[in-house]
Amino acid sequence: MRYNKNAVKSIRGLFGIGASVIAVILCTVYILDIIFGFGAKKLDGECEFHFIDVGQGDCTMIITDKNVVVIDAGPNDSAEDTQEYISEYTDKIDYLILTHPHEDHIGGADEILDNIKVKNVIMSDAASETYTFNVLLDAIERSGCNIIEGKAGDTYSAGDIKMTILAPISTFTDMNDYSLVTKVEYKNTSAMITGDVEVHSEELIVAEYSAKALKADILKMGHHGSSTSNSAAFLDSVDPSYAVFTCGKDNSYGHPHREVLKKVKDRSITYYRTDEDGSVVFHSDGEKIEFSAQ
Repeated sequence: MRYNKNAVKSIRGLFGIGASVIAVILCTVYILDIIFGFGAKKLDGECEFHFIDVGQGDCTMIITDKNVVVIDAGPNDSAEDTQEYISEYTDKIDYLILTHPHEDHIGGADEILDNIKVKNVIMSDAASETYTFNVLLDAIERSGCNIIEGKAGDTYSAGDIKMTILAPISTFTDMNDYSLVTKVEYKNTSAMITGDVEVHSEELIVAEYSAKALKADILKMGHHGSSTSNSAAFLDSVDPSYAVFTCGKDNSYGHPHREVLKKVKDRSITYYRTDEDGSVVFHSDGEKIEFSAQ
């Protein structure tokens, strides 16, 4: 919080009080701002789903007035911006879910862990020998947070936010298929967050779960809209009203792929792209979800 010097002089002139009293007042306001979060952005709905523009990567924040869940943390080159975006809303996170150890999903996690109080980190048992993964492990150790191995069928809650881990439900050779697929529910509204899950894992998910378990209002499209993900069967099972493509502008992979966009359009699903729309935010009142232009 910043204070204008001229404004302070005006206050002194109007009320005829000394500099020491002014200092006490300003310090009190500053302390109250820290304790009660007066400087934090206010929510427009009971719950918000933020698909944060991190470039070519993933980061989703689900937030109510009391609880926060973050899924993935974006790439290294967006780490500071990602952390600052989240910090505009909160100084604590109940659960940080990291879907799989690829740089574009965990690169910003150390920045988050070093600057925001994280209670729990949920990860799959997939590991990596990369520098970024080792930096993440060091940051987790520094933070002192609780580490949880996410498994299919596990459920967690943060206030009225409920999370159900749906996958992985088998072993794979492709790291993307080890992505933790999470259905996040706020009362009667929901989003399916898929990481980089590929068609093979999608097929197992569709075979394993009921239509009710897979139905969601919002689908975070798998692997940034790659044609190696987002099968017709999976799209039809989730049956979303909204789809979100998280991808970087003019990315070298061509995400989202043309054939995936066609699938979404053929099903009359309203979709948004972080490369074109920036951060995509939805508001929920617990009964319905609505897109909010940022």
